[in-house]
Amino acid sequence: MSTSNVSGLSKTDWLCLSFLSGIGPSRLSRLYTYLSQFDYHASMDNAENLPLFSNEELSDTSPSETITYDLLIALKWPEITARQAMDYFSNGILTKEQEAKRDESLAWLEEADHHLVLQEDEHYPKALKEISVAPAFLYVEGNRDTLALPKVGIVGARKCTRYGRDATFQFAEQLSASGVCVVSGGAMGVDTAAHQGALYNKTTPTIAVMGTGLFHRYPHHNRQMFEEILEQGGALISEYPLSTSPRPHLFPPRNRIISGLSMGVLVSEASLKSGSLISASYAIQQNREVFALPGRLIDPQSEGCHQLLRQGATLVRHVDDILAECSDLSLPSAPITKSVNITKRVKSSAAEKNTKNPLSNNRNQTAESMPVLVSNQVHALPESTSDNAKAVIAIMEQEAQPMDFDALIRHSKIDAGLMMQVLMELELFGCIENREGLYFRC
Repeated sequence: MSTSNVSGLSKTDWLCLSFLSGIGPSRLSRLYTYLSQFDYHASMDNAENLPLFSNEELSDTSPSETITYDLLIALKWPEITARQAMDYFSNGILTKEQEAKRDESLAWLEEADHHLVLQEDEHYPKALKEISVAPAFLYVEGNRDTLALPKVGIVGARKCTRYGRDATFQFAEQLSASGVCVVSGGAMGVDTAAHQGALYNKTTPTIAVMGTGLFHRYPHHNRQMFEEILEQGGALISEYPLSTSPRPHLFPPRNRIISGLSMGVLVSEASLKSGSLISASYAIQQNREVFALPGRLIDPQSEGCHQLLRQGATLVRHVDDILAECSDLSLPSAPITKSVNITKRVKSSAAEKNTKNPLSNNRNQTAESMPVLVSNQVHALPESTSDNAKAVIAIMEQEAQPMDFDALIRHSKIDAGLMMQVLMELELFGCIENREGLYFRC
């Protein structure tokens, strides 16, 4: 594969390094950063900031030849990893397992819409380069031009409430309609709602940052959703080797990529111990905007969001609250013009229409003309409404969240037969709406 202009190593070299024992994204990132500095100072004929080498070595040696055991140890690589790296650079030696991973990765890259994007690649997001431990490269399955879109991350609890799921879906849908790419982690709960909301109108693609290798689309329950992301011109990305299986310690580090890709991160529901707060912490470190969705005071799943709000996060009630804070969202550096197979991707004409000016579609709409998460504009009860119906509405308004049939019976003490009549009455008046068994005040 072609040689990197900056690091002096080929994509195959980087792949092989990523398979070494004891390696990880942070160690690869340190090596990439060092070699990038090497290339810069070599071109400037200045070695002051590279004390491991003399000016003569800089002028006579290519970056790939400067990688020594001592250098890798100085970059805090484990001894076993440094020895394996030198065996590879000196003699091309890999273990059988490492050779198998290399061969399967190269075969994967030969397929359509499979990419390895190095930091110097034009498709590598500029914002991601700015974070402290930027991945040396990304595996990308799907349309890599999606990486150039303006992006907002959405994270939250895996075991979210119906309120959190519906709110997340609505915000993601509105952001996508505004030309903003929604970035999330593909997990259950809030992540799933974020991707589904972004997919709903088939406008702007969405990106899933995986905590596994791309051979393992985890969780398995979302396999169909991952396919829909690809079909609609989005992308699945990962910093981990393709065959990396799900492991608990791999998921928190990927949160820095979600926030690093994004102009801001919305935490839509989180407990005090939620991993979503890790994403918020990364966002603060990376100088990104942090948004939080308020919930009920008695709801443990909202305590994390309330803590963020106390610490200065922006409270959001409407998508305009996010767009206003990220008003400097830049247009994509490379518009999505890639033609795709109609049987597996959305029509390219629709994609082009929604990416030429991604923030213009709805930016001129007023807040009143766009749907809001919590609206005071509800249908008033007609004078002829029965007392039981009024009681049910009072309960729904007091709870301030969708309720199912059983919950309404428990709160109202109305028997099931009469409750069915009451709900039918309220639906006919347009005062409530049944969505998959949950009743909403409208």
